[in-house]
Amino acid sequence: MRRIAAMRETTVGLEILLIRHGEVPGIDPPRFRGRQDLQLTGRGRAQARAIGDWVRGHFELDAVYSSPLSRCIDTAQAIAAPLGLAVETCAEISDTDYGRWTGLSHPQAAARDPEIYRAWKHDPGIHPPPDGETLRQVEVRAAGALNGIRRRHPAGAVAMVTHDAVIRALVLHLLQAPLTHYGVLRQDPCAVNRIEWREDGSPVVALLNSTAHLAGAA
Repeated sequence: MRRIAAMRETTVGLEILLIRHGEVPGIDPPRFRGRQDLQLTGRGRAQARAIGDWVRGHFELDAVYSSPLSRCIDTAQAIAAPLGLAVETCAEISDTDYGRWTGLSHPQAAARDPEIYRAWKHDPGIHPPPDGETLRQVEVRAAGALNGIRRRHPAGAVAMVTHDAVIRALVLHLLQAPLTHYGVLRQDPCAVNRIEWREDGSPVVALLNSTAHLAGAA
């Protein structure tokens, strides 16, 4: 473990920071952004700088991984560059493929495909958008990436910059909770989640959707 300001009660083998990218168009009001390669807004860039400053002040990272979409890469660069690290892209933590709903608002998707939308809202783990992927598929690929990173980094600290849906699916996976709980979780732009692995291999969700570091990010 390489945290600068240690505040732990357990022995930690690896610590992973799951970080959502900064603000982009289509978050408020929400749209199915998915694989659209959206650019950070001005506020999103300020949020990325703020998370970069916070990470630099609290952690000595060994690596920074990112979704291949530019909103994540730009956020990851703000974290990695001051630490002298290169961003490593990972296709398996890219955003959900929302198929024909990509770019639509929720009311538009509900109006276009009412029965499919109701099923998706009830259980996105098994009901995909038209021509899209299920949340279970997102969970499987993202958990595979997470396990690969854990094998590469049995100890230390690593950041993964990814998307709202990917983070929520991973948190539910680690908690062994059903994907029907997806809507209960929240992930704000540039929020940080800290996952610790004890030396016995068991995970601990030590921090969830924290945005205290964004105070003052205009």
